[in-house]
Amino acid sequence: MVIKGKKISLTTQIFIAMLIGAVVGIAAPGVMISLGFLGDIWLNCIKMIVVPMILCTIVTGIITQDSAGAMKRISVRIIFYYITTTVLACIIGLSVSALIQPGHLANFIGMASEKITEAKPMDFASFAKGLFSTNMFKTFTDGNIIQTLIIAILVGIAILKMKDGEQKETIKKICISTNSMVFSLIGMIMAVSPVGVFFLMGSSFGKYGLGIFTSMAYLLGTYYLACLIQVILIYGTTLIIFARINPFTFIKDSAELWLYTISTCSSIASIPVNIKVAKEKFGIPEKISGFTIPLGTQMNTDGSVLLYGCVIMFISQMVGQDLTLAELIKTVFIATIMSMGGGGIPGSGIVKLMVVVQAVGLPIEIVGVIAAFYHLFDMGTTTNNCLGDLAGTVVVGKCEERYTVHHPV
Repeated sequence: MVIKGKKISLTTQIFIAMLIGAVVGIAAPGVMISLGFLGDIWLNCIKMIVVPMILCTIVTGIITQDSAGAMKRISVRIIFYYITTTVLACIIGLSVSALIQPGHLANFIGMASEKITEAKPMDFASFAKGLFSTNMFKTFTDGNIIQTLIIAILVGIAILKMKDGEQKETIKKICISTNSMVFSLIGMIMAVSPVGVFFLMGSSFGKYGLGIFTSMAYLLGTYYLACLIQVILIYGTTLIIFARINPFTFIKDSAELWLYTISTCSSIASIPVNIKVAKEKFGIPEKISGFTIPLGTQMNTDGSVLLYGCVIMFISQMVGQDLTLAELIKTVFIATIMSMGGGGIPGSGIVKLMVVVQAVGLPIEIVGVIAAFYHLFDMGTTTNNCLGDLAGTVVVGKCEERYTVHHPV
């Protein structure tokens, strides 16, 4: 889009599309709901490329590392970062809800709930087995992201271990070229993002209207405050210490990402945008972000864990059931484990939320009400998840940058 000789950035175009879509959705709900399929088509185009994108970015990220030592350093650092911030996210969610006490203010009388599919019990053995594919082609056609991630890591390591140097270089060139092709296709899809966002937002506002901002106001407000604290306090602190980046500068420079996640509610679809922002705004090479960001979509779900903490405390306040210290610790542990096992659990995020609530011994009926408005929470969970992936990538990237300066090959 060009106005008076100046090209409007894609970020601005998406933001404008969000606003116009919301207004048109409220003004002409029937029309926008009927045209919502156009936004779904755009999302389908993104989902279409997800599996090859995961494969290419992870494999390329591994095979372009300077050494096996570099791969090990990056892996250890990013996994430690993701686990630590996830635990802190649950603590923040519980703490903010305990202070604000939204459960004592809310009134859900008359609100419609949504039927939730019964969650299946999960043990460690079934979870571990679910990580590994029995048929990689079935994994790809099923769109099982976490199994695709494992396959990509194994393939990348296998390429690094190839003995024949000439064959190894040939495979590396093919992978790198394929990765470029995939991102070229993604660029084509991203070019029409404003159109897709317009219809997605218009359909959402046409369906729910302005009332979507009032029914869940107390819990939503508490949750988004917790998200803000996580970004500024947790991500901000690590960015200041390890990357020398001001947290507010980080928020400003990552605008293209969080505007995108708010409108799409898809961490997977946001991978190319996240990698682009990491490179263009923070100078993180794709050989690092191409590994850490896709990995983060599967094991770093701080936004989801924040929601678990908020909802657990919210329900306990509503029913007048105080949580003991042991139950709070149990909540943190279960929420952390559940967040990292999303790919192995049948169902959506709301089902995982029900599992956590049920595991703590609280009534799950209120989760049905939350499910009816889950899209509003999902905007926050996805955005926080992706900002966590980006912050972790920047921290690890800057640490690796300093390491290579002091330890040249």
